Amino acid sequence: MKRIYLNTRIDSLSRREVARIGNMAFNWCRKYMGTNNRKHWLPKWYFSRWDSDPKVCGEYDDETNELFIYYRNLTDVRELIATIVHEWQHQLQPLRTQYYKYKGPYARNPFEIEAVQAERFYSKPLWETVKKKVNRGK
Repeated sequence: MKRIYLNTRIDSLSRREVARIGNMAFNWCRKYMGTNNRKHWLPKWYFSRWDSDPKVCGEYDDETNELFIYYRNLTDVRELIATIVHEWQHQLQPLRTQYYKYKGPYARNPFEIEAVQAERFYSKPLWETVKKKVNRGK
């Protein structure tokens, strides 16, 4: 079996392998980043082949508390991990406040800035924790 690295291309992995890595990453996020205590239930996550917009890698639905990862829109495992952290951060945010109604550029939305910062801060420790399990027995 092949070993999986951060630069392993998503299109070289099966859906099952992507979901396995993703589930480990989501469980890591729940444990180390926490959950939104304003919700009355834990978030659910789903892996879908793609969104109709190839630029969309993932999204969070604050009404249903569901996270969607469009794994075929991703390039590699690094982007999978970063997208999961990014969307998990949105799950933590109070999205029904004024910032959510932000009218400026997408990249300047304070919640997007915070999610990108979370990617930078959490992606490496997340991968350091799960890579041993991902490659166990390989």
